[in-house]
Amino acid sequence: MKSPLLEESSQPLYVRVSEKLKSWINEGQFQPGDKVPSVREMSAKLRVSVSTILQSYDTLEAQGFIEARPQSGYYVKIRQDHNQRIEIKSNPRTAPRFIESDNALLDVIRSCGNTDLVALGGAVIHWSLFPSEALQKSLIKIARENLPECMKYERGVGAWPLRQLLAQRGSEMGCDLSAESVLITNGCMEAINLALKAVTKPGDTVAIETPTYYAMLRALENLDLKVLELPASSQQGLDIDAFEEKLKKFSVTAALVTPNFLNPLGSLMPDENKERLVQLCAKYNVTLIEDDIYAELKFQGPRPLALKAFDKKDQVIYCSSFSKTLSPGYRVGWIIPPKKLSEKIEIIKSSLSVTTNSPAQLAIADFFENHNYDRSLRKLRQTLAQNMNLIQQKVRLYFPEGTKVTHPEGGCLLWVEFPDEIKGLDLHRKALKEKISVIPGPVFSAHGKYQNCIRLNCGNPWSEQIDKALLRIGQLAHEMT
Repeated sequence: MKSPLLEESSQPLYVRVSEKLKSWINEGQFQPGDKVPSVREMSAKLRVSVSTILQSYDTLEAQGFIEARPQSGYYVKIRQDHNQRIEIKSNPRTAPRFIESDNALLDVIRSCGNTDLVALGGAVIHWSLFPSEALQKSLIKIARENLPECMKYERGVGAWPLRQLLAQRGSEMGCDLSAESVLITNGCMEAINLALKAVTKPGDTVAIETPTYYAMLRALENLDLKVLELPASSQQGLDIDAFEEKLKKFSVTAALVTPNFLNPLGSLMPDENKERLVQLCAKYNVTLIEDDIYAELKFQGPRPLALKAFDKKDQVIYCSSFSKTLSPGYRVGWIIPPKKLSEKIEIIKSSLSVTTNSPAQLAIADFFENHNYDRSLRKLRQTLAQNMNLIQQKVRLYFPEGTKVTHPEGGCLLWVEFPDEIKGLDLHRKALKEKISVIPGPVFSAHGKYQNCIRLNCGNPWSEQIDKALLRIGQLAHEMT
C-alpha cells in the first residue's frame, strides 16, 4: 500500500522517507534532542518496510540530522547553525578607574531570586536537572552514619575526602594536583574574593573581561580596587593583543578571567590563547585568577583545559564550584592557589567564614563514590544544549530584525544584542510587569555599557511558559523600536 504521507517521485523510497523526516525536523515537529519514533513505529506510520526506515535513518545520521544512541534509539541531533554564528565583540576604551556603583541595579539582581517570575534572568540551573535524589540519599546516609563529623567544624581547608576527589579529577582539566593544594570554599565567589584579598590592596588595578559577571564587579568595588576593562568576543573570549597593549601602558596587579564559557558571552578561549595569556601574565608579573565554574558544561567533546594547565611557574589561582553541575544550594566551591599563597589564603578564609558546610562536603564526596556524576553531567549537558538551541531559534523568530544572539559551545547563558534603540534596562522593567525576569546589559559593565543588551538563562526545563515568555519579550522589544 502506498503511503499517503509520501509524495510520488522518481527518487528511491528511502530518499523520499529521509526528506519527509527532514521536513518534520526543520518544521519543528521534532525538536533538537527529541527522540524520534523507533524503526518499527516509523515503519508502521509511513507504511514502508523496516529496512527502508533503517536506510533512511542511516542517511539522516550521515547528514547530521539525527544520531544513534546505544540501547536508546535515534534522536534529533543538536546542531549549531554556523550561518547564524555572528560574533559579538566588546570594545572598551577606558583606563583603570574605580567602579561607578548604581544602586538601581540592585533591583535587577533581586529579581533573579523571585520565584513568581518566569526565570530567564539569573544564571541558575533548575534543581530538577541535577541528580537531586541521589545527592539527597548521600546527605541522609552521611548524617545517619557519620553524625559527629557532620555536626562539628570541618578543618578550615575542607574535608579530606572531597579534596582528594578534586585532586583526582584534576587530570581532566589538564593539571597534576595534590589534595593538599585544594582548599574548600563557600562557592566560587568566596574563592574569588579570597584570591583578590590575597594579592591586592585598595587602589590596585585588576584587569577583567567585559562584559563580565556582575558579582565580580561588586567584589572589586567592595575591595576598593580599580578596574581595567578588556575587550572580549563571543567566540574567543579575552582579546590577548589588547591586554598586552594595556600592560605596556598601565600597572596591573591581577587579572580576573573566565576562559571557559565566560558569563555572559559564553565564549571559549582557544588553548593557544590560554597558553599565551599565562605567559603574558608571568612576563608582566600579573597574578592570574581563573574562574572555571562553567567548564564542565561543554556540550560535546572533552572538558576544555584550564588556564592552570599551562601554569609552569605556579602563578595561577584556580577557582570553581559545584553550583552549575551539582547543587547551587550546597555552596561548595574550591580554590587552588600557588603554593606560596596557600597559608595566606587559609588565614584569610578563617577570618571570613572559618570553614565550609561540613555535611554538604561529605555528602558530595559520598555522591561521587556511590553514584555516577559523569552520567548525570552528560544528561545535564544534553538538556542545556537542547534548551539553548530552542531559545536561539525563538530569539531569531520572535525578536526584532537586527537582533544578534551568541552561540556558545557550553554553559547555560545567551547574550542578546538588540538594535541601539532598544534599551535592556527598559525591557527588563517592562518584562517584570509581565512576571518575566531578564538581566539587562549594564549590570555586566563597570561603567554602565551594553545599554542595548540582555542576558538570557537556558537552565530551566523547556516549557510552553518559557516559549510564551520569549514571545512576550520579543513583542515588548518590537514596541520599543
